Amino acid sequence: MNDAPNVLQMYHVNINCSDFDRSLAFYELLGFRQAVDFTQQDGKPTPSFGAMGLGPVLDLPDDCAGRAALLTLGDDPRATRLDLIEWTQPRADGSTRRDLAQLGIARLCLKVKDCRPLYETLKAHGFKIYSEPTIIGLAGARQMVFCCEDPDGTAIEFMQFKGF
Repeated sequence: MNDAPNVLQMYHVNINCSDFDRSLAFYELLGFRQAVDFTQQDGKPTPSFGAMGLGPVLDLPDDCAGRAALLTLGDDPRATRLDLIEWTQPRADGSTRRDLAQLGIARLCLKVKDCRPLYETLKAHGFKIYSEPTIIGLAGARQMVFCCEDPDGTAIEFMQFKGF
């Protein structure tokens, strides 16, 4: 077996949403911008995901379709992207996670410069926030953290490193 790792980096994290424009506005409020708009290719509408052959790859029907974009923070071409998708075929059933202890991906954590103003902005926009920014000690480091939910209930954690 080759000792060199085959996995190079995390490229994107997918978040499904029920209303693309509403969710895009939320993530743009956080500072994300669209790096790739999957609805357009060379100035023309992009074929459906099913027509591209993504159905079997994602274990979805052959006629799967949706609106999607890759979002990024900053200009680093190696940065992890957020893959935001509103599935139009099949439509989501609307069920959400029970709590943050359930199996699978539970939350997305974003490192921030300053939790306090972001907390105030999200609070002013009426997003569900679990607590005020709180300083915790974890693995020898002090961090200020808080969590909120995006428009569909996806938990987003914000972490500001305060030192060791």
